[in-house]
Amino acid sequence: MKKGLVFLLMCILPAALLFAGCGGKYSDVKKVNAEYVALVQRYVDDLEKVTNAKDAAKAIDRFVDGMQDLWPKMKALAKKYPELKDRNKAPEELKELQAKAQEMGRKMGAAMRKLMPYMQDPEVQKAQKRLQAVMTR
Repeated sequence: MKKGLVFLLMCILPAALLFAGCGGKYSDVKKVNAEYVALVQRYVDDLEKVTNAKDAAKAIDRFVDGMQDLWPKMKALAKKYPELKDRNKAPEELKELQAKAQEMGRKMGAAMRKLMPYMQDPEVQKAQKRLQAVMTR
């Protein structure tokens, strides 16, 4: 299941950078980014409270519930604004928000280490599979 964590980070971190929010032309991106950041912050908070496999599965499932609605919006915006895919060529107006997204990614990665002791639990594996299903559609 370590592959699941790596897969999750590989999907979410680029998405966080892609949707690092901005105004004007990208106001829809800014809105979706705010939803995403709130969802990830709640996930990080949930992960920090994990003390057993049941808590771990519940935290993942709660995150998946939010991503089911948000992921299609993120994918649609990625198609609408292909210029935002290259993190190295982000518009100057996005640089600060890009840094915040990177920081959120670091927090999430650190918090996800709390899941490691529970990765062999069937309920945690089931929740991970749900997450992978949402992120690959």
